[in-house]
Parts: sequence; C-alpha cells; structure tokens
Amino acid sequence: MSKIKKTALIGVVGASALTVGYYTFLKPSIQTTPANQKTQNTNQVGNKESKNTTNNTSSSTKEGVAYKDGTYTGAVTKTTKGDFQVSVVVQGGKIANVNVLLQPDEEFSQSINKTALPKYIEEAIDAQSSDIALVSGASETFKGFKGSLQDALNKAK
Repeated sequence: MSKIKKTALIGVVGASALTVGYYTFLKPSIQTTPANQKTQNTNQVGNKESKNTTNNTSSSTKEGVAYKDGTYTGAVTKTTKGDFQVSVVVQGGKIANVNVLLQPDEEFSQSINKTALPKYIEEAIDAQSSDIALVSGASETFKGFKGSLQDALNKAK
C-alpha cells in the first residue's frame, strides 16, 4: 500500500508542475493570440476597402488618447501584498516612462516584482495605456501597478 500512496503523491506533484508550466508558458500565448487575430482581421478588411481607412482607424486608436506633457503620480494602490505607487512621464503626448515609487518590501514580493514590473512598464509604454497583460504569479503586483498607473493617466488627460 505504501507504494500506491507514493505513486499517487508523485502524480499530484507532477500534475501541479504541469499546471505551473501551462500558466507560465502557454497562457501568455493564448492571451496574445486573440489580439493578434483581431489586428490581422482589421488590416485585411481595411486592405479590401482602402488603405486610408486602415491608417485612419489605427491612428485614431493609438492617438485617440493624447496626454498632457509632464510627470503624473498615481494614487497609492493597496494590495494584500503591500502598497504600490507609480509615476508616469509624458512627453509629446505619449507615455515615455513609468517609474515605480512604492512597492512591497517583503523579500518574496520583491523577487516577483523584479521580473514582473519591467514587463508591466514595457507593456504600458507599448500600449500607451493601462491595458496590460497579467504576468503569471504576479497578480497582486498587477493590481497595484495597474491601479496606480490608471490614476496617473487619468490625471494626464
């Protein structure tokens, strides 16, 4: 009987490792794919109608939100892991940089934030908004970063 219990335990641990691997490697691809498909479909429809329509649509989407130049500090956003606060630097009406002013100082949170925050900053600059994707394992960082970022962007409008 002890052999069966050990085998069952190994099976559970193996399933857990597979789940972690799924969320780490496949889930970002799954989230990215629908957005890419929409972009490709929009471009295909635009190419059939006219190139000017596609250019006007994409420029109005990207440039629809013009921010006032300056540095804007978001509100402190509380999470179960600690508080987050960011500031946004706007130059030429666009997000030029995002600075993290406050984050949890607990060691485990800092190790997660070391990986997640640079990705969140890069995505915010690329998206020119707070419309960013969640990094697996960093949901509290996501909530805190996104909340403070959105507050700062609201001030920049």
